[in-house]
Amino acid sequence: MIYGRSLFHIVASLIIFHLSGATKKGTEKQTTSETQKSVQCGTWTKHAEGGIFTSPNYPSKYPPDRECIYIIEAAPRQCIELYFDEKYSIEPSWECKFDHIEVRDGPFGFSPIIGRFCGQQNPPVIKSSGRFLWIKFFADGELESMGFSARYNFTPDPDFKDLGVLKPLPACEFEMGGPEGIVESVQIMKEGKASASEAVDCKWYIRAPPRSKIYLRFLDYEMQNSNECKRNFVAVYDGSSSVGDLKAKFCSTVANDVMLRTGLGVIRMWADEGSRNSRFQMLFTSFQEQIRDLSP
Repeated sequence: MIYGRSLFHIVASLIIFHLSGATKKGTEKQTTSETQKSVQCGTWTKHAEGGIFTSPNYPSKYPPDRECIYIIEAAPRQCIELYFDEKYSIEPSWECKFDHIEVRDGPFGFSPIIGRFCGQQNPPVIKSSGRFLWIKFFADGELESMGFSARYNFTPDPDFKDLGVLKPLPACEFEMGGPEGIVESVQIMKEGKASASEAVDCKWYIRAPPRSKIYLRFLDYEMQNSNECKRNFVAVYDGSSSVGDLKAKFCSTVANDVMLRTGLGVIRMWADEGSRNSRFQMLFTSFQEQIRDLSP
């Protein structure tokens, strides 16, 4: 864990959250909202090889009471390198307890922490171990500074360097809907989406009837390379295929049922060339929540 002053060739998927009412020193945390415009979390410029993002108002002082979450997702077999510009200033404090940038190695706020940074010295180059970086910028109600500008790019995952130049992944998407149905990995071969020797990154889009939600139950599940998420996994998204809507991800020996809060579910299966015996079968069921009548 690193604290103190010194010590992210396929378009990435990106989300920016703005949470208003950040915690002030000595006060309770106020109600948060994700409805603010993303511009309040700075600017973001994206391109195929990476992008640039900044704190709000950079290079002018950032506003008080601000919390921004940035999540970067690279393509399969890619990692992320993150660079902070030397024009950098965030209110210094012991262990960066007040204004700070926090970087985690994964897609979640509970992913392993890489570091928490503040002060006048820009952080060192940060490299992810996999496809995701989770970044939080936090400003309390006092002592604003210039903020930061960060640049990221995508690099080949060193775990796959022995495979040489990799072939492009085949297009692989399915549309499903109705009150219930079966989603299964054998559809990939049945519908000719990929050959048995090709790596696959497939998505199933499940649309429930109006005003309905979705329940997902695994009927069969096995990963050929268990516990190796870089090689094979099944992921469930709730509402879209954005990393911000990732509900669950399975790559070990067990996959649990999942209840979605929306009427759009996305199932994603990734399997590299040596994991094509990985498989799953899932039953989706649409349902409507009963509204209780509390009147006497």
